[in-house]
Amino acid sequence: MKDNWEDILGKHTQLDPQKLMDYLEGKLNDREKHEVESMLADSAFMDDALEGLSQVKDKHKIAVILHELNTQLKKNAKARNRVTALRQLSFPGWLLFTTVTIILLILLAYIIYKMYTTPAA
Repeated sequence: MKDNWEDILGKHTQLDPQKLMDYLEGKLNDREKHEVESMLADSAFMDDALEGLSQVKDKHKIAVILHELNTQLKKNAKARNRVTALRQLSFPGWLLFTTVTIILLILLAYIIYKMYTTPAA
């Protein structure tokens, strides 16, 4: 799995996250604003992202929030990968039951065989 967690927007659009932040802070010229708005119109994901980001009062906190989200996402993905790996390594219950049953049947057959083939004293 690719560990590129810093670019969670990359799969949905070609919009640079820094350009999106500049758009929110009003730092773009008219041509760049129009470019960003056309990209946002093409993607419901990006439109929702802009709506959520615009609700943050202090725009400087967005970088901290993004870092925390990426850290939590990476942590959750590692935990999920660990559980998946353990599931793949686990011994299936039916196989264990079948193996134990076969061993017990062989042991029982051996005991019965010895009882009838050993001469009585």
